[in-house]
Amino acid sequence: MADCKQTVQEFIQSTFNPVVAVLCSADAETLCRKNNLSFIELVQPFCRLTSEVHIRDPSNLSHAIHNLKVVLRDFTSSLPPQPLLARKMLNEMVGSCQPILGDTTAVMTGEYNLHITTATPWLEVYREAFLQFLPPADHEFTRNYLACIFVVSTNQADPLDMFRKLNQQQQHQTSQKVPKWFCPNIFKYYVLLHDITDGEESIAEAVYQSMKSTYGAHACHLLQINSCDPKTSQYTPDNMPDPWSQFINKKLNFLESLAEEELSTEMTAQGLQGSLPGEGQTDFPSSVMEASLSPDQPDGVLVSEAGFVESAAEAVEGMEPVLPSVASVEETVDHPLSPDFEELLQDLQEKQTSIPNNTVSEHPLTNNLEESIRSAKLHSNAEKAKQVPHGMCLTLSDHDRLRIFIHEFCVRGLLPYVEKQIRTLNDQLMSRKGIHRSLFSATKKWFGGNKPTGQSHNLQNLNIVYSHESPELQVRRLADLCFMFQMYELAYQSYHTVKRDFNNDRAWPYYAGALEMAALSIFMQGQNAQRPYPYHYMETAVSTYMNAAKMPQFAARTTLLSTEILKHYSMYGDAAMHFIKMTNEDSDMRSALLLEQAAYCFIRMQKPMVRKYAFHMILAGHRFSKAGQRKHALRCYCHALQVYRGRHWSLAEDHINFTIGRQSFNLKQMENAANAFKHLLTNESLQTETQQAAFVREFLFVYKQLLAQPDQEGSSMLAQLPLPLIDSSTIMTLVGSHPVDAPGMAHALPNLLFLIVIALLSITSLSFLKYNKTI
Repeated sequence: MADCKQTVQEFIQSTFNPVVAVLCSADAETLCRKNNLSFIELVQPFCRLTSEVHIRDPSNLSHAIHNLKVVLRDFTSSLPPQPLLARKMLNEMVGSCQPILGDTTAVMTGEYNLHITTATPWLEVYREAFLQFLPPADHEFTRNYLACIFVVSTNQADPLDMFRKLNQQQQHQTSQKVPKWFCPNIFKYYVLLHDITDGEESIAEAVYQSMKSTYGAHACHLLQINSCDPKTSQYTPDNMPDPWSQFINKKLNFLESLAEEELSTEMTAQGLQGSLPGEGQTDFPSSVMEASLSPDQPDGVLVSEAGFVESAAEAVEGMEPVLPSVASVEETVDHPLSPDFEELLQDLQEKQTSIPNNTVSEHPLTNNLEESIRSAKLHSNAEKAKQVPHGMCLTLSDHDRLRIFIHEFCVRGLLPYVEKQIRTLNDQLMSRKGIHRSLFSATKKWFGGNKPTGQSHNLQNLNIVYSHESPELQVRRLADLCFMFQMYELAYQSYHTVKRDFNNDRAWPYYAGALEMAALSIFMQGQNAQRPYPYHYMETAVSTYMNAAKMPQFAARTTLLSTEILKHYSMYGDAAMHFIKMTNEDSDMRSALLLEQAAYCFIRMQKPMVRKYAFHMILAGHRFSKAGQRKHALRCYCHALQVYRGRHWSLAEDHINFTIGRQSFNLKQMENAANAFKHLLTNESLQTETQQAAFVREFLFVYKQLLAQPDQEGSSMLAQLPLPLIDSSTIMTLVGSHPVDAPGMAHALPNLLFLIVIALLSITSLSFLKYNKTI
């Protein structure tokens, strides 16, 4: 139930892989483009080592590294996307990932028989992209570039001169704030790219020998590719493996999804701008009206629904539906148990797309020719890219050369460099350890050490900035190196030592990061851990990131990591609480995903909490709807309906059915919408007369749209609706000799007499039918 493809250990390891920058010359990229790939895309499927490698710690003990993966990133485009663009990309990625039909499992608990989704790939897509978009920070080094690979082809007139220019370009960027480097003297690796079909091997070998004499044999590699000429060979995509599809298709699916949603997104942005009276408010109302069965409040629970249904009634009579006025919208309660006015505005936008052509230019929501052209171009580019094969010039021998290149880079170059750095950092820190603990601590005690003290953890975020060569950052740098290369015990000792200094200095981002990584270091040791997993470390890290450091993105990362660990230990209740605490008004998308995961945690407890599962599914569906994810919202409400259906929670069931009908209608699923609205028409309804009549008109409008579909043309089927019932025992006749003097009753008297006559006739007919039945 809602399991991820990766184990928690694989997820943590992939989150903190060593990052390597790649700086290619233009001629090297040209050689790679023969395969419709960039250099990074060419090497990406081979970046994980398939064999076990070893590294030595400062005590000269060997440690095995399993499944080491290096992340290669383009040096020239290393900046993460802007926040608005990143949010849009995350939204599109989640929207393009939908559940597989039939991918559910049955869960029987008590009197409930539920069908639960077995996997949530949209969470994994969001999680991967969110961690990738997370910008590097000053308090950690795990996302900083540890090395740089320079790539030049043999087609270059002077490859060594080009290497020198690329090296100067990298050194110039070292002094900038972005990109961030792990240390000033990073490891540099020089790759000479040679095209076998379009180049002389003797020239390539001569240049390679010059490179080894200049940079050292451990820092150079001759990579030969393009053994196959597609013009002369019979290349077919079926006879060659395509390891790039799993990476390229992700980008293409996002591009296609972006094309499909581009138009509607632009329209929504224009239509919602400045029209929401409650936009920007983050607090929920203090009270929520669920229902009102008194005559003073005839509209009852679903006020906004009633307004929408009144507009639907006008459409049935041949008029275009219109949205209720803003004043009526403001009277509704913005809460998960009542549809919000964002959905109503989206309904208006969709309906106004059917405005006649002569009025299109007069309406701002339909004047979108440029958006349509841009959307069509994006869709066309995605379709063309899907049809282009990759690796046409590569043979299986070239694939092996790419694997050897990554293996040589890691084993002969990167790992010896990391060993040396760990040994150097450890020696420096050991030599400073005595002075740091005696003289420096005494200075801070008696003179303050120019660092503030006495500030409250929860009141002030002190912007402590350490120098790059400060002992604290040296310890953190050592710890991050050990963690990325799977020396978890040494990493924990370093994190545990430095967190005390960060806490004493009130450097809250550094303190939270050290707590987070110390907890992860213990967990990653598995059964070899010398101490139990410190749950409170993660809780403190999340609260420190949120309250003191004001870094909600890193608090979200810590939550994603800690909840996976809690689920690994079957602590689903604690995991659900962590998910719920992280929900806020900053991101509807992230809150929806976390609420959905909290619901799955409640259903996976040793004693499943079915009602909490359903309630949090409704909350997740509400936040999905606010984020514009109608398909995910519909799915969440359908899961929740399994719990509320037939349990005498009629008002909640009415709300769920109405929302399912609304979302199905917006998704053009008319049959599902008609079935959902039909369930609102029951004899046991607790809604007011006005609301029930509104439901009937709503159903008729949707049913008319269903019959108007091409596959329903000529159909004469009629909906089976429950007939109104008249309870004869509740009908009374008032007889008096004096006229009615009450105000307003004289006007209502003819109607009252008419109802009495109808009631008497109904009783007589029922008696007649009963008499005939007995005969």
